[in-house]
Amino acid sequence: MSINTRSTNIELPIKLIFTEEGSTALLTQKVKFSRFKMGDMSEEYGLSLDKVVPASLQRMIMADYISKIEVFGVEPVSNRSEIIDLSELIIYSILYRKYTFVSLEQILKTEPVKKWNHANPFQIIDEKTQFKEGSIQNFLSTRGEELAEIQKELAEPVYDTIAGDTALLEDEKKNRILITQNFITFAHPLVWFVLLKFNKSSDYLPLLREVRRCLAEFIKKSNIAEYTALMLMELASNIENLNILREAKLLYKTERVEIQRVLQDPKLRLPVIEELRKKNNLLSFSWKLGGTSLTAIGTRGRFQVFLYDQDANYKETRESLDATKAANVAKYNLSEYYKQLHKNGNDLELGIFYLSFLSEACETMGIKFESVVSQTQYTGKTITTLSFGL
Repeated sequence: MSINTRSTNIELPIKLIFTEEGSTALLTQKVKFSRFKMGDMSEEYGLSLDKVVPASLQRMIMADYISKIEVFGVEPVSNRSEIIDLSELIIYSILYRKYTFVSLEQILKTEPVKKWNHANPFQIIDEKTQFKEGSIQNFLSTRGEELAEIQKELAEPVYDTIAGDTALLEDEKKNRILITQNFITFAHPLVWFVLLKFNKSSDYLPLLREVRRCLAEFIKKSNIAEYTALMLMELASNIENLNILREAKLLYKTERVEIQRVLQDPKLRLPVIEELRKKNNLLSFSWKLGGTSLTAIGTRGRFQVFLYDQDANYKETRESLDATKAANVAKYNLSEYYKQLHKNGNDLELGIFYLSFLSEACETMGIKFESVVSQTQYTGKTITTLSFGL
């Protein structure tokens, strides 16, 4: 799911933790925060909601208002589409925000801009550039037609590449084009100022190609949103099944029930889910977008995804992860692998293999990826962490 593709609310029990800037902005609007316990047992102040508006959440992420988002105590199978949508929304937002800053960094490092700044020390092009129109947005609004032509010239070769990609289905092509449009929308305004300034010069085409190269790099990286969402669901399903099977043995100990049937039979599965809910043993998901704990390694291109298992599955999860995260799944693309995953009808074992696929995909996209399973010291809670560096 990319921006503007979902108009309906995402209905999940969600906790939002804010950055210092976000907290200040909301407190000035007299928003009241609550104190609550997070999946890692830490206590935070923030907002607890039963649904979020996708566009509003994305604007807050883009403004760097949110440091952590947590979905707590949910059953993954029943909430599959909502969790996938939320995860993709968060990661796309991180990518768009990262692209805003990278597009600026790249354009300011080009030779034409360097030469201009050297020759015009009192009219340097940087983030402090002054405009007689009052702001860069006002300046760009006065050059609307010319800007539209530049953006068209930038995007058309990218659209042609997408249209000619025989590996993509029509819906995938439409989504890729929408994502491209979003990246263009979120390019730093100074990028457009530079292209407008050099539009009629011999430096224009090299500048345009550099912006297009940066755009193509991030379009390629955008696959991480879908890959991570699917990985998260497979991992959650794997852990949930372990919990269900363990709880089913306790619940049906006096009945003649084949435990494996509980995973497929709703009449047997639902009572087990309710028992897990009563014991507060359902799963929680968390996305860490920034905050002081990530300052040392940079917050703009770094994010982490956590899966908190209230039950103590550490041994099974750790052994499964260690045994499979280096497995070779290069013979599958995403579509083939996912079909194979479900065709074999054994998600419990195959779901965790997707870690290897995700790791390989990240390497191809130039994204740093790390996965680890740990256990809290006092509660025995299992925490699976997926870390990404864009």
